[in-house]
Amino acid sequence: MKRFRPIVTGIFFLSAALPFFAAERPIVTGIKAEAGSGKRIFLTWTPPRNPEPAVTSLAVFRTEEPAAFFSDPDSLVPIVKLAKDSASFTDNVPDYKDYYYAVIALTEKGRYDIVIPSVNATVNGVRPRLPRKNAAKDTSASVQEKLYPEGAVRETPLPYIDLIESVNENKRTAMGRSARAQARLLAGSAETMHKMLSPYVFEEDLISPDGGDDYLLFDVLKTTFIKRKYADAETELLRLLATNRSEAVTSRARFYLGESYYFRGNYADAVNAFLYAADAYPSLAKKWIDSSLDFMQLPKN
Repeated sequence: MKRFRPIVTGIFFLSAALPFFAAERPIVTGIKAEAGSGKRIFLTWTPPRNPEPAVTSLAVFRTEEPAAFFSDPDSLVPIVKLAKDSASFTDNVPDYKDYYYAVIALTEKGRYDIVIPSVNATVNGVRPRLPRKNAAKDTSASVQEKLYPEGAVRETPLPYIDLIESVNENKRTAMGRSARAQARLLAGSAETMHKMLSPYVFEEDLISPDGGDDYLLFDVLKTTFIKRKYADAETELLRLLATNRSEAVTSRARFYLGESYYFRGNYADAVNAFLYAADAYPSLAKKWIDSSLDFMQLPKN
């Protein structure tokens, strides 16, 4: 078996020349590992485009020490082999230790055994999230959580019906003149009843995805938004939005952020968040902006 050829020195130079370097060689780039619920760890990367030699498949390696990729590679075997254009993988680990990953291309000429820290190998350990030890237990049939296989349609949607709770806080945030103008234009002038809306969840977020950006958003919704923990939802959604995510996930996360502001009585921030999502969901955003404006004093100037 070939040995991995680690590239440890010259990382700064390599990073600057990476687009050219990766465009010609069968090396995945931008590897990221993030913890999920249960004992799942989500890996994402960018597969090579038009490499030479051509890639036939990708191999994912997992170790408990990053040095193992370099010191004793002959003892390592891939945990999975994936299609050549794969860009993500969900790993179910056996425990709560720190784990490190590398993704190596298998080509028509053999394994392309180059490992580059932060490019196709992680440098920081990732461990699954530990379950809360003191979580209240209720074994009644009405509150037991039913587990669904990944990708399986739920018998009922995520339990977002009747989530609205009394809003004790009516915090207002100043809106910029441009945002106010956009809000008036999008909301229109029709008077509406001051009736609070029910929480809205997009259809694509009603089932558990296999992994990637969609699962990260699903996990935030399941652990915060669906449980009416709107302050926690704001924190987690802002954290998710601070990272590089797909446009579709970004639009939905912005909308859920607006809802979280809305149900906490922070209507000005809610309007701003819905404006961000208006390009992707114009009719839906208008409905929520209308309602937000009903519950706040919108300055005339």
